[in-house]
Amino acid sequence: MLQPLLNGVLRRAARHSRSKPFAMRNAAPLVSFTFDDVPDSPYSNGAAVLEDHGGRGTFYIADGTLGAVDTHWRVIGRDQVSALHARGHEIGCHTFSHVGVDRLDAVALDEECRRNREALRELCPGIMITNFCYPFGRASLPRKRQLETRFDTCRGIYEGVNSGIADLGLLRVIELYDRTLSREKLERTLRETRERNGWLIFYTHDVAETPSWIGCSPRLLRETLQAVAAEGMECLTVRKPPNKTMSTARRIIDNAAPRATSNAAS
Repeated sequence: MLQPLLNGVLRRAARHSRSKPFAMRNAAPLVSFTFDDVPDSPYSNGAAVLEDHGGRGTFYIADGTLGAVDTHWRVIGRDQVSALHARGHEIGCHTFSHVGVDRLDAVALDEECRRNREALRELCPGIMITNFCYPFGRASLPRKRQLETRFDTCRGIYEGVNSGIADLGLLRVIELYDRTLSREKLERTLRETRERNGWLIFYTHDVAETPSWIGCSPRLLRETLQAVAAEGMECLTVRKPPNKTMSTARRIIDNAAPRATSNAAS
């Protein structure tokens, strides 16, 4: 009877507690483009658009869903994951089974992350999986704290620009959806990012001419990249920008207090 109430309290605590605070000291505004669940259209459409603009993206993969087909799309295949990695895009963790982490205990969550890490390392030998994204955006405070020891960053779905004291355990985002990202909102968000010297993270799912309600068109992705470039903002993956030696998060981390030793980058 009380368990649903407790679960709700823990989810709210995860959202509102800054459990992995970071003083952001980046020299200039930063922008990242991320893709959740990863249907095959971000591979065939999104990655190419990013590359045409000199950028790379972060693709959060749940290996256990690769190749699956649902009512919206077909999930990316194993060969496509390998190709994205080879082309310089980042592969992040989205659990193995694409399950809400607030439904798991500590042992089950560790197993989800372990299985995903091992499967992705089989696809991409030597790959380091250092960043996480919560499936469905769902987190509880205990599972959030657990993931914070394993990953450099954990990304959510709550709206905002990361600036000042950011929570690396629940990074804020802006939806890159045709239905929500108007030109006016994009301009306003870029202005806020510049004024606050923030880290702006866009996220979406499919990239199709007729996108789903949680996706974007190639046109919107191109226009957003052009607007970012016009502002002179650097576009980086969450972990490791092409031709650079430090990740977005690592840049911020290394300028802040020394971080605790993590429980393996996986």
